[in-house]
Amino acid sequence: MPFNEALFIKEPGRGASVAWHQDGLTHWNSPDWDQGSHGFNFMAQLYGCTPANGVWVVPGSHKRGKADIPAMVAAAGSERLPDAVPIVCQPGDVAITNRQALHGSFANTSKDWRITLNFGFHRRRSVLGVMGGGVHNAAAVYDAERIRERARLIGYGIDARRQRFPAEIPFIYAPHAAAGATYRWDAAAKASIKDYNLLDLSI
Repeated sequence: MPFNEALFIKEPGRGASVAWHQDGLTHWNSPDWDQGSHGFNFMAQLYGCTPANGVWVVPGSHKRGKADIPAMVAAAGSERLPDAVPIVCQPGDVAITNRQALHGSFANTSKDWRITLNFGFHRRRSVLGVMGGGVHNAAAVYDAERIRERARLIGYGIDARRQRFPAEIPFIYAPHAAAGATYRWDAAAKASIKDYNLLDLSI
């Protein structure tokens, strides 16, 4: 099951470029590596994104392991990689991408803003017992308690939606149900998530 990794806002207004890269610091040389080792991202677009202001991605690159980016750029003779395609979204759309996919963005010289809320998710077996990368916090082994604490926001999110849409049947998150854990989104829960980003699972 996936576990929330990060929530942040990036690229407001006319942003700088972000070089081609693949998300993920660990697992690349693991004998258990596969196309899902580093999870996936939900990227919610507040204003939408276009080829001029948005992220470009190389489809299928998440299946081929760690990319030799300098060699790819040299072969293309340009930073405009020939297989790359833009993520095009309307305001409110959510793009879902594999974190291992090669992606980046060119400088936003358009008139359009792009603000992305990014949520990263990992499967439990890619996280449990793994020494994290220490990107947003000190490097540490992610034990079951760290994962439980990190995943509580999933429970808060489910309850917040239940309160907003009481006629819906709420989603059941299997790990919480199996543990008998319940979560309620209220003022105390909101106060408890201060500095929640310090629990990011950086793999």
